[in-house]
Amino acid sequence: MTFSEIDLATWPRRDALALFRRFQKPQYSITARIDVTHILARKAAEPGFSGYLACLHAAGAGLHAVPELACRIRGDRVVQHHRLRLSPTLQFPDGRLGFSYLDWQPDFATFAPLARAEIDRVLALGQMEPGIEGDDAVAFLSCQPWLDFTAFDNPVFDADDSIPRVCWGRYTPGGGGRWSVAVALQVHHGLLDGAHVAQFFAAMQAAADQFQTVP
Repeated sequence: MTFSEIDLATWPRRDALALFRRFQKPQYSITARIDVTHILARKAAEPGFSGYLACLHAAGAGLHAVPELACRIRGDRVVQHHRLRLSPTLQFPDGRLGFSYLDWQPDFATFAPLARAEIDRVLALGQMEPGIEGDDAVAFLSCQPWLDFTAFDNPVFDADDSIPRVCWGRYTPGGGGRWSVAVALQVHHGLLDGAHVAQFFAAMQAAADQFQTVP
């Protein structure tokens, strides 16, 4: 993965980063709802269509729509990645957790079969693969299909951990035949404010809405 180093001398967030790096836990999480009606309609109409991969892809679209979500703190430097890998948590049949690393593609038709093959490979291997030490060109994702949660928090490595975490919950019916899921985004406050988080949710919603038309 390629990245660019940010010039901290002219970076508008220099003071915000310095402030929040003084905190014991500068990461915060916001939960909002994403309408997945079109995803579920597509799933019902198209055999083999994966609602899970559609949500994963929509989250990837949100992550790539906000440049600040690709920024990482590295000691006294800040870098910005040009593309992120998605690292969703998987569950093996015996209940153990594993991790996969997927190359996100803007086109869902390109992304889905490659992601499915890699997920199947990891599940067949049956071993936890925690990734490459020091590789921060990722975003961690998970799904809680058992819960319609109202808030969600994740463990972090340390106060400088700036890798975004995304989790979505159970498909939940609403009025008028609509369906939605709770989605939580956890970020480092030195890099992102609430306005950036709102941009993520808007982009994820737009990506979820694109599943309306069945090819």
